[in-house]
Order: sequence, then C-alpha cells, then structure tokens
Amino acid sequence: MKIIGIVGRVYYNKDDQKIIQLNDSVRKVLTNYEDIIPILILPPNHEDYHNIKIGADIIDAESKKKLDYLLDKCDGFIVPGGTYWYKFDEYVINHAIKYNKPLLAICAGFQCLCSMYAIDRYKADMTNRLTDNNHYGEEDKYIHKNIIVKDTLLSRIVGKDIIKVNSIHHDYVDFEMKDLIISSYSEDNIIEAVELPNHSFLIGLEWHPEYLMDEDSKKIFDYFIKVVKR
Repeated sequence: MKIIGIVGRVYYNKDDQKIIQLNDSVRKVLTNYEDIIPILILPPNHEDYHNIKIGADIIDAESKKKLDYLLDKCDGFIVPGGTYWYKFDEYVINHAIKYNKPLLAICAGFQCLCSMYAIDRYKADMTNRLTDNNHYGEEDKYIHKNIIVKDTLLSRIVGKDIIKVNSIHHDYVDFEMKDLIISSYSEDNIIEAVELPNHSFLIGLEWHPEYLMDEDSKKIFDYFIKVVKR
C-alpha cells in the first residue's frame, strides 16, 4: 500500500465559518488506482492555518514533530488548487524536495511552487491578475491549447507537442524563476507547467487534470502513481 497526502484547503461556508476541506475530485481520481490510499494533510496544532510560517519557527517543536511524522508516512503528495496558497503548502513541497518524493502541484499549488523558486520572491508573492481572462471557464470543458516544451518530463509523459486543457484561474506566473524548468505555455504565452529536474517527479500544472481526466490527464496521473509505487 502507498499513501498519498493531499494538502487541505481553507474555505468559508455560507455562515462565514472557516473550514478545511479535501479536494474530492483529486481523492476520487486516486481511488481508481490499486494499493493507493489518499489522506488529508492538516496542520497538527491549534494555530490558524493562514499564519503557519515556514522554516525553524513553523510551529512549536512538538507540533512540528507530529507534522514531520505524518509527512514521513506519505509516499507522494498532491498540492491542489484553491483560492489561496499558504506557507503550509511550502512546508509540504520542501519535504517532497528534500526526500525526493513525488509531488503534483495543481493551480494554486503550481503558483506556490513557482513562487518558491522565484528570483524576486517579493514580486512572486504579489497577485498577478489576467486582464484578458480567457483562462477561466467551466472546469470540465476545454478552454485553450497548451504548447508542450520538447525534451521535458511532461513531454515524455503526454507524448504530444500540443494538448487541450481546462482552465479556472485568474492569477498567473509572470516572474523569473531559477532551477525550475518551464515545460508548457498557453497559446497566449502564459506559463502553464513547470518541473524540477533531477527529481523523481515534481511537476506543477496551472490547469486541473483531475476535473478533465481525459487521455492526457490520465497519462499524468498514471505516471505520478507509477513513480509513487517505485
């Protein structure tokens, strides 16, 4: 059995109560794979999710010990989309990088990953809004085409130069990055995918393959699961 940790996302319900929930579309995709157990990764202490810092002072020592114990049990990670991303996401991503564990970052998770590798971190943490919003539509419909960069892991996975994707984001990445390889652009030159070389599997996607689950989406998840099971 292999465990895949899915980072929780903070939302407010109709009564303005804060809740942390699981992206159920991601969970359902993972349940299609034999010997895969999806679990929700949550902050292990009472501190507000929004305020969890990265680094030595992330949380108190005992809570950090609990979080590290949970992450150690995971064989791979998914950092899903959401309205915001937090320093807590970065802690999970850093764990995957440090221990060479497979990680798939989607939409907000993709933006978090890119921000971590930004040359100018201050600029990367600022919101960049699309003015010509042809990147926001129905989650299960194709919105635009993506050009796949040759000789990248993503190109080897999908085996195509161009794919069609859905798109439900307002923000975008328009800053310089170090170490990450850009592996896909949209037709209007928005960065759509990045990957970390010399890692078992660390890919960020601006679109949502878990909602489409077409041929290309399945190839991405299949490869991710294959690496998790190694």
